[in-house]
Amino acid sequence: MSEKIVVIIAFNKETRSLEMPSGSTVEDVLRTMGLYPDAHIVLRGKVPVPITERLKDREEFRIIKVASGG
Repeated sequence: MSEKIVVIIAFNKETRSLEMPSGSTVEDVLRTMGLYPDAHIVLRGKVPVPITERLKDREEFRIIKVASGG
């Protein structure tokens, strides 16, 4: 059985826990939530996190939708 980790995600004024396989990345979380990595920024505190970064158990992130247009 593979190990699982839990991450805490704040998105759209809602906070939830998400169980992910050990070794998952920020991109894996976005895809699991049905979000496009190119359309969202993930922050740890106030610092952007690369989508290739591996998650640690009980980490807390905030996801912000990127608005663009002209």
